[in-house]
Amino acid sequence: MINEEELSYKRGEVVEFNLTLGAGPKRCRGVVLNTAVLYGRAARQIWILDIDDATPELDTRWKNKKMLVPEGDIISLIPEVPIGRDTLLRDNPVSCPVRDFKRGEFETPAIRVTVAVPVSAAVPLKVAEEVEEQDEPNSSPGT
Repeated sequence: MINEEELSYKRGEVVEFNLTLGAGPKRCRGVVLNTAVLYGRAARQIWILDIDDATPELDTRWKNKKMLVPEGDIISLIPEVPIGRDTLLRDNPVSCPVRDFKRGEFETPAIRVTVAVPVSAAVPLKVAEEVEEQDEPNSSPGT
């Protein structure tokens, strides 16, 4: 699993980025939902909040939707918390969105697996206690 603390743009942060459309690049702002892979390169899944100079058609097509944005297209981090951010994050759990040439766009849920290490029932617990006692230095009085 990806360590969120090591990323430049963490889940839930607001960023400004360029979205390249047919009419040219538009400057947008959005909330980072997940770390993603876009054609084998690093990207972020972003919920688009606002588009500069948007027509009503652009707003209906792109605003309030998820989009995979290459990491290089992200311009800056915006230090603000939009209303409804917690709801967005809750409705979009941690996953790894991927878009490639074969399968298109899909999301792989991020899971944590805990593996229990079995302990043999044939080994008595006294063995572990005896080992601990042997590691302790002898502390007899008068020495």
